[in-house]
Amino acid sequence: MTDRSRLYESPQDFFALNGNAVMRLSPAAAASACEQAASRGIVVARVEGGIWSAPNFEARGDCIWDGLDQPVSQPQAAANNLAAAQFIHAHANSHSAFILTTYHFAGRSSPSTSAAP
Repeated sequence: MTDRSRLYESPQDFFALNGNAVMRLSPAAAASACEQAASRGIVVARVEGGIWSAPNFEARGDCIWDGLDQPVSQPQAAANNLAAAQFIHAHANSHSAFILTTYHFAGRSSPSTSAAP
């Protein structure tokens, strides 16, 4: 279960705890999760940046990135997720936390069923 009062520093927590749309991730963890997602059958649909002030997250309307709508192929998901990671890197200086909204693309049903990269 995701602890909404915590800022997660590990991308592995995003996958292990099903952090989709609720987990607050550090910039490094969020970017790394995006980079790993396609190999786990996951595409990043949205990135929301904000300010972390424990235990609160203040979403910022000036830091939203929208990705691909489904269905997508693995190569499309990989390119999309790389763009999401680049967006996070570009906004990491002014936003201290990110929330990722994701979905599974064809052939994968759950991040827990995929092997770690």
